[in-house]
Amino acid sequence: MFNSNPYKINEIKTFTKDIKLFKVKCNINPLPGEFLEVSIPGIGECPLASCSYNSNYIDLLTRNAGNVTSAVFGLKKGDTIYIRGPHGKAWPLKKLKNKNLILVAGGTGLAPITSLIEYIEKNRDDFKEIYIYLGFRNENYILLKDRIEKWKKKFNVIISLDKKIMKTDKFKCEIGFVHEVLAKHNPNLKNSIALMCGPEIMMQCVTDNLISKGLKPSKIYWSLERRMECGFGSCGRCQLQDVYVCKDGPVFRYDIIKPKLDNENSANEIKIGGM
Repeated sequence: MFNSNPYKINEIKTFTKDIKLFKVKCNINPLPGEFLEVSIPGIGECPLASCSYNSNYIDLLTRNAGNVTSAVFGLKKGDTIYIRGPHGKAWPLKKLKNKNLILVAGGTGLAPITSLIEYIEKNRDDFKEIYIYLGFRNENYILLKDRIEKWKKKFNVIISLDKKIMKTDKFKCEIGFVHEVLAKHNPNLKNSIALMCGPEIMMQCVTDNLISKGLKPSKIYWSLERRMECGFGSCGRCQLQDVYVCKDGPVFRYDIIKPKLDNENSANEIKIGGM
C-alpha cells in the first residue's frame, strides 16, 4: 500500500445511493487541488481529491464507481481507512492572489473546488470577488448543502440544475446547464482567473463561454482528477501525450493542456473511423 497510514473514520454522510462523504480524523492537509491515495487492504487503492482544507480532519467526497470505492462504501463510522499523500499539483494559489475568482464545479467535481473555497475563507483578504457556479443533475443530487448555504453569505453563489423534478424546494436554484446559467450572470472577467472541475464536456462549454467573453485561455485552469486511476503514473490510463494527469496534474492551465486533449480526441476519431 506504498506506506499508507491508518486513520479512523469519524463520520459518514450519505447524499445519494452512490455518493458519500467520509470525514477522517488525521493531520494530513493537502493544498487545494491535490489528491490522496485511499487504500483498503486486500482490495487496492484509488485517488480521491481532498474535499476540505483543515489540519484536524480530511473530507473525502466519494462516488461508488469501482472495486475500491465499493469497499470504501462498505465501511462504517469507527472503521479504519488507509491514506497516503498528498500527491499531485495544486491550484496555482500564488497566482490567484488579488484576483477575482470564478469557480465552477459539476457533481463530485465539487471536491477540489470545496478545498479551494475553504482555503479562500481562511485567507479572504488575499482575494477579490469570488463567483461560484455549481451544477447538479437535479435537486436530489445537490451536494454539501450546508456548506453552500454558508458560502452564499460570503460569496456570489449560483446553483444550476440540469432539470427540476420537485414542484417546491426551499433551496434556490436556476434551471439549465452550468455554462448556460453562468452566461446569464456575466461575472466580472477583468483581473479574473477561472478554475473548474467536473465532466470535461461541462468544463469545455464553460471555457468556450468565458473565452468568447474575453477571458484569456491562460487565465483558465482545469482539474482533470476524474481521469486518474493508479495515482503514480504506472497504469498509463491518464496519459496525455507526454504528461500523466496523476504526476503532472491533476490541475493544468487550459492553454497548455488543450492541445494534448485535442490530439487525444483526434486519435480517437481516427481509431473509430478505421474500425
